Amino acid sequence: MIKDHSLTSEQKRAMQDFYLACRELLRGGVVPPVCVQRAFESATCGLTGVNTWRPTHISAAAMVEITEGSISNVQRAHGVLADRMDRYDRTLAVLTDDERPFDSWWAFYCHHDATVLITKEEHASGRKFSESELWELPPPERGMFENSGFSFKMRKGKELSWILEQLNRIAALREPKHSKKTA
Repeated sequence: MIKDHSLTSEQKRAMQDFYLACRELLRGGVVPPVCVQRAFESATCGLTGVNTWRPTHISAAAMVEITEGSISNVQRAHGVLADRMDRYDRTLAVLTDDERPFDSWWAFYCHHDATVLITKEEHASGRKFSESELWELPPPERGMFENSGFSFKMRKGKELSWILEQLNRIAALREPKHSKKTA
């Protein structure tokens, strides 16, 4: 995720002003909450760029679907880890809870902006995952699984190669151990 230290003081100040303006729009009932939520998220996406909705983990089912099925059956999902909120709830919490300084609400927002790559079927189930059930993705500095419109990048030599390595590890863990026969 984008860290607050990579933002300029001008960007922080402008976003704090926008945060306060959005809070006022909600407080005054001037604009429906869903419109304020969308506008606020659009503005933050302008700062986070390829790190918007950055996936941090992937399910085994999603890895298999990517390699054997269709990437279009895998999606980034908010709020499927116990310590992360759904994006609508997250954004409204930022805008309706107690007023905070930029660094505080930004850290909260970025934490909950992180997603998990799961299959559409897993997402439709409404299931919550624990980190121990998922595979942690490489850190953002490796430039993998970046935002690409409404999806994420899946390049043969980077992301797909990494997924195949993980699936090979899973397969190796499942292989029975054979003891050597003595003569």
